[in-house]
Amino acid sequence: MNFPTSTSAPLAQSTVKKRLIPSLLLQKGRLAKGVRFADWQDAGRADTTAKAHNAQGADELIILDIEASREGRGPDLETIEKVSQECFMPLTIGGGISSLDIAQQCFARGADKICVTTTALRNPELISELAETFGRQAIVLGIDVMQDGDTWSLYDFCEHAPVKDRDWKDWLVEGVARGAGEVRLMSVGREGTRSGMDISLLKQARPLVDVPIILDGGAGTLDHLEEALRADADAVCAGTMLVFSDNNLVKVKRYLASKNIDMRL
Repeated sequence: MNFPTSTSAPLAQSTVKKRLIPSLLLQKGRLAKGVRFADWQDAGRADTTAKAHNAQGADELIILDIEASREGRGPDLETIEKVSQECFMPLTIGGGISSLDIAQQCFARGADKICVTTTALRNPELISELAETFGRQAIVLGIDVMQDGDTWSLYDFCEHAPVKDRDWKDWLVEGVARGAGEVRLMSVGREGTRSGMDISLLKQARPLVDVPIILDGGAGTLDHLEEALRADADAVCAGTMLVFSDNNLVKVKRYLASKNIDMRL
């Protein structure tokens, strides 16, 4: 199938240093952490957490408004602006970005990239429009995947259900063809569990696209992050691991560097 793509040149698979990216989930102006997208707990203020991650040398920061699409609105711009004032590394914003106008508002408040997940599923053409307007390098496609036995299915966060009429691999390829310059790949069954990242999911996705893949979901130990990066993830997200343990970014990056993972320090 042929899909409209950005006029920008395609991005080659990343050959730069590996990245460690804190992932912050925003709910009612506060950070939230759950398990498999449920049982949410308050995890503090977004701006103070961003300030701490910035001081510890985070490579990037992802902040996702988890209620925006379900409530039919854009992301919490007031909180995003507060975060951007404390954040001096690249900032990716997601949640409810359903139009060029909402995306532009995010950029105006400090976003360097935007992440589209549910809104892109509802309107795939949105990816092309965003890439053509802002450039591929600024567009991250979020893909949530749920495993059931030996089967992986595309997952709709708003409906809390598998997507029955679209294969996740086909959607990955289509989304990149439409102009996404990066992919955030989430293993829903691992989210918040600290049970390990889904390496098998990553290995299925890696040969299909030539853009960077950020693996998310399940990080709980230093070994989990090392394993994912050795398995050819370009970056890994850590959320619960940084909130509910004694790990911090300085400790994590030093450990990974000591294992000869080519990290930014």
